[in-house]
Amino acid sequence: MKLYNHTPNPAFYGIGDSSKGDCGTLDPGQSADWPSYDNDTNVTVSFRSNTKSPPDEYPPFSVTIPESGTGTTVTIGLFFE
Repeated sequence: MKLYNHTPNPAFYGIGDSSKGDCGTLDPGQSADWPSYDNDTNVTVSFRSNTKSPPDEYPPFSVTIPESGTGTTVTIGLFFE
């Protein structure tokens, strides 16, 4: 299973199933490959912003739009292949 971070923020991720779990950090544009989960069932993947703000809170992902106009669209989401 491959995990990608296509956001402008570092992202902490967790991946696991009923018998094992792993985690790590992905910088913007970085990916992680976990082939040990490729044929498992009920695999759970979670992400959160890895930019820590006081007091020990992790902010939501954010996108800065330098210039907007009619028809500007912002999308952030999770997908799997």
